[in-house]
Amino acid sequence: MALELRHWRAFATAAETLHFGLAAERIGLTQPALSQLIKVVEDEFEVRLFDRSHRTVTLTEAGRSLLPEAQAVLAQSRRAERLGLVAGRSSNRTLAIGYVGSAAFHPFFSRLIEKLTTISPALVLRLDQSPVSRQVMQVRDHNLDIGILRSPMPPLDPQIATLSLQREPMVLAIGRQSHHSAQQGACNLADFADEPFLQYRQQEGGGLYFLTQNACEQAGFQPRISQTVPQIATMLALVGAGLGVALIPESVSRLGVPGVVCRRLLQPVFTDFNLIYRRSDTAPALREALQAARAVDKLSL
Repeated sequence: MALELRHWRAFATAAETLHFGLAAERIGLTQPALSQLIKVVEDEFEVRLFDRSHRTVTLTEAGRSLLPEAQAVLAQSRRAERLGLVAGRSSNRTLAIGYVGSAAFHPFFSRLIEKLTTISPALVLRLDQSPVSRQVMQVRDHNLDIGILRSPMPPLDPQIATLSLQREPMVLAIGRQSHHSAQQGACNLADFADEPFLQYRQQEGGGLYFLTQNACEQAGFQPRISQTVPQIATMLALVGAGLGVALIPESVSRLGVPGVVCRRLLQPVFTDFNLIYRRSDTAPALREALQAARAVDKLSL
């Protein structure tokens, strides 16, 4: 069987992270699918590429020898893709936008999309809900033009620029049946140290997972995690079912999930909207989008 880019990418990502779960998340696969792709590479060369024992992953000698070749194949592929994309850039009126799921609930997001659709009837938007780490990779590799993320942000490649926009407070979502919900006004996060917390899925270096951890630590405790969920709507449903409390962006409280009360914090916690894009990209569609984002940001102040 001839190896394809997906096989090389699966092997190289797993070799670079030495963590099959993290590698699978980076390239948007399930862990079993990643393992199957790597098995194809091992079968092709009749070698074992990884040692997996005692919950650790290390490269075999064969794996260490093959990794530079896999990286070279992927680098050449990226160079070819960039050349093709740049060649067609002057006439391309498609704008690929990635966004984290929680961003879609904020008025800024809908206003930005509305603004972009009125800039030019010829501008076609391609929207893709993606986790933070995947957006960063796709912007870097020219698969997305813009990423819409929330702070805290992961470390970014120098070729990626950031446009900081709206700042939004986080609120605490509490089950309506909780004795805490009977109280009024802003609450002290430290008062919930003994409550189970619903937590966001951890991503590499950024996202609301780290914001929640840091906020609880600043309040003097480590959150006791009852569930980790990938979608914020699911998180609110579980809060309503009494499985715990959760820190959520204030705009998400507009969902009005039954059984959920949202309260402000006495020690405010904030998350910022950030747009990421390629610093050297001069495509007219991208520049128009950045101008639109700045205009919408000013109108929202």
